[in-house]
Amino acid sequence: MSRPLTGVGLEQDQPNLYPTAVFLDIVVEPTVVNVVGTITYQQEIALDALADTFTRRGEISDVTYEPAENHWLQTRFAPDDTYVAFYRSGRCSIAGGNSVEHFHEVADRVNTLLRDILQFEYEPTVEISNIVATADIGTSIPLEALTLELGMEHTEYEPEQFPALMYREEDYVMLVFASGKLLCTGLTDVADVADAIERIESRLRAVV
Repeated sequence: MSRPLTGVGLEQDQPNLYPTAVFLDIVVEPTVVNVVGTITYQQEIALDALADTFTRRGEISDVTYEPAENHWLQTRFAPDDTYVAFYRSGRCSIAGGNSVEHFHEVADRVNTLLRDILQFEYEPTVEISNIVATADIGTSIPLEALTLELGMEHTEYEPEQFPALMYREEDYVMLVFASGKLLCTGLTDVADVADAIERIESRLRAVV
């Protein structure tokens, strides 16, 4: 199932830490721009009490809890202001990690703080739910021709509504822009992201 495309962009410039490929003698470097995931605690969380405690903790740079409007507690964790949301069910979501390593580092900070406040002894479950990555093949792409190459059953291209071709596979979505930029979302492992980008590059050779 593909993941939502909101909240991701191509303008971020993060150092590449992942496998590369060569397309038309150009080195293609997938760059992770957002890692989203969850932490699951084995207990319900009293959000009002947690929000009050968070206002007095230096690990938190911002706290927003408006139960009349939203049923979750929104926070920003210092020092990088990473977005972390808490739900009464005991689930926590993290968004904005610029690498898998950064996501897990933030998750460790969240768990350390929650363990201190809630005094639990179990190990919470940490999972990555989506990795967003970009790449640039360095040349323009004829999107109409690519639609035919990839197959109408897998693609959506309506330039009057959205400038990119949307290519859907079972577990990810790839956006292909005429400028040569690619954006992949929906996968949870960086090796799978690199493989998906490499596969789309092999199909691009037929039209570029």
